[in-house]
Amino acid sequence: MNGTLVIGGNGFVGSEAVAALEQSGERVVATHYRHTGSHASVAFDFWSDELAPLLDEHDIGTVVFAATVEHGYDEPIEAFERAATRVLDDCGDRRFVYVSSDSVFEGIDGPYAEDESRRPTTEYGERLVAFEDTIRRTHEDYCIVRPGYVFGFSRGELDPRLADTRERLRAGERVEYFDDMYKSPIAVSELATAIRTLAASDRVGVVHAGGPRTSVYQFHCDGMTGLGISPDAIVSTSIPDDMDVPPDLSIVSERLVDLTGIEPTPVREAIEGGG
Repeated sequence: MNGTLVIGGNGFVGSEAVAALEQSGERVVATHYRHTGSHASVAFDFWSDELAPLLDEHDIGTVVFAATVEHGYDEPIEAFERAATRVLDDCGDRRFVYVSSDSVFEGIDGPYAEDESRRPTTEYGERLVAFEDTIRRTHEDYCIVRPGYVFGFSRGELDPRLADTRERLRAGERVEYFDDMYKSPIAVSELATAIRTLAASDRVGVVHAGGPRTSVYQFHCDGMTGLGISPDAIVSTSIPDDMDVPPDLSIVSERLVDLTGIEPTPVREAIEGGG
């Protein structure tokens, strides 16, 4: 039976994708870069390692790429594109699922559908676009999944955004968040289920994975309420005129609902349910 390889299987999204695939009876092999774990025991370096021997050794039919290699800013984007091309070439005609991000968009005209123009404003977003374009140029059997804010619990660990707010509130701090910056949060468990479903499908193209549009301020208020923590010390504020940040990176996820049947749960309800 062909297995599934999850690159970045020790990360927040990757580890949850591994769990979702294993729960459905898939044979899963997961890689790590620097931090090994029981669910990610195979070492793989995106920048230097050949992937083909690993795919052949473990009889891999599907590759899920969930590693956050786009953050390797010490390498020029040309080196990043070469590394991405090498990975895709090694995959041959195998199914390839890439976890991208809403950061491919400019963040001014949200909510964004899958086919709208990508105009990233950060180096991270530029690398996401470069990887997406490499996939389209070199591969036929692929699915690009673009999540919004990913939150919730993965293997017992709360996502870094809500975890930071929780700790600051417990320390008695007042926390400020923008009420005019919008995202489309999705619980990591639902994203992982979507990845598993799309990996097993023959869908080719881009699928957005985001929940109801909400402000960053409301996201943290709802998250804390779901955790049973009072949000009273969370203060709403507006984006300063001199701050260059994308005000609206919300996304449209109707295609996700149609293809997977997953209707992302609002933040508070998802956290109360275990996220």
